[in-house]
Amino acid sequence: MCFFILIGISIGTVLNISDEELRDQSLKTLQDSEGRDNHHAVGQSLSNLSSEVVLNSDESLDDIISNNEVTVINFFASWCDPCKRETPELIEYAESNAGTDIQIVGVNIDDSDENRDEFLDSYEVSYPVFEFTDEKAITDEYKISLMPTTFFVDSSGEVVRAYIGEISPELITNYVNYVKER
Repeated sequence: MCFFILIGISIGTVLNISDEELRDQSLKTLQDSEGRDNHHAVGQSLSNLSSEVVLNSDESLDDIISNNEVTVINFFASWCDPCKRETPELIEYAESNAGTDIQIVGVNIDDSDENRDEFLDSYEVSYPVFEFTDEKAITDEYKISLMPTTFFVDSSGEVVRAYIGEISPELITNYVNYVKER
């Protein structure tokens, strides 16, 4: 009987936590981990990287970064299963944040044009997608080797946070809030 009462109290406590409290808890977790984010790119600038538009943009990557408070740059490849799983959620996130100061951007890595285009068409990707002109030099410099990798970049072009692996909309929101409130 006591077990069920404890379970009931626990559920009630969880249900009584507001969205604002959950957001604050998530932000606090990210802030507490600031010194433990050891991705090589954190703190580096992505300004003036030579890239080409693949899809959905008449702006350069630099312009997108400088015109938004937070740019979420998702490095992906068509052969990457986690990339395939997260792409529909990235599209939904980008569409739900259209017209705000948050922009999702894809950067295709280690792919053929044919496979990349088939991937983008099959998922009907609606956010801007780029490729680096000298992909090898940039992936070496920023240590982008695992797909997917996502950078959270402020308007000055600084990589504030990096996440390696399949990312959820909730985690994107937490990282975006971290960048905005730092």
